Amino acid sequence: MTDRVRHLCRLTAAAAAGKRGLLPDWYREARAAGIAMADLQEATLQVFLFAGYPRTIDAFECLDAETTPPSEAADIDLEKRGRELFAQIYGPHKQTVLDKLDAWHPDFARFVIRDAYGQVLGRPFLPVLERELMAVAMLAAMGMRAQLRAHVRGAQRVGATPARIREALAAAEEAVGELIDARALVERALSVR
Repeated sequence: MTDRVRHLCRLTAAAAAGKRGLLPDWYREARAAGIAMADLQEATLQVFLFAGYPRTIDAFECLDAETTPPSEAADIDLEKRGRELFAQIYGPHKQTVLDKLDAWHPDFARFVIRDAYGQVLGRPFLPVLERELMAVAMLAAMGMRAQLRAHVRGAQRVGATPARIREALAAAEEAVGELIDARALVERALSVR
C-alpha cells in the first residue's frame, strides 16, 4: 500500500471510531508526507457516510484546513452516477442488494444510490479504489461486519488486491487496536470468488 493510502485509511478509521485524539498529529503527518489538503478534506468528508455528521465535524475541527476544497457543479446527475458506481461495487449482486434496501423502506434504496454512491463515493476528487479502501478501514474500525464484507468485495471489483485490503485493515488497527474478528471476516471474504 502506498504511504498515501495508509494515511487516508488510518485517518478515516480513527475519525469513524471516534478517536479524535489521534487526528491532529495524524493530519500533520499526512501533510508532511505530501498529501494535499484537498485530498485530506475529501477523505474527511467521506467519514459522514459511514459514521455520521458528529464524527465528521470532530474530524474537520482537527484538520485545521487552510484552503477551500473543490466542489462540484450543482447540475450533476447523482442518480446516474450513483447507479453506475453501485453496479461496479456490487457487481452481480446489485439487484439483490437494492431489493433488500427497498424492502426495508421504500425510499432507502433511492437514498443509498443518490446520496451514498452518487453524492459521496462517486465524487471525482479521490479515486474509487482509495475510497473503497477507506470504506474497508472505517467499517472494520466500527465493527460493521456485513458492510465490511460487501466493501471488501467491492474493493476487489475496483482493483484492490488482497494485500492492499489487508493493509487497509492494518491501517484501521493503528487507530483502534487489533481487529481479530474483522481480520477473520476479511480473510473469508477474500477467499470467496
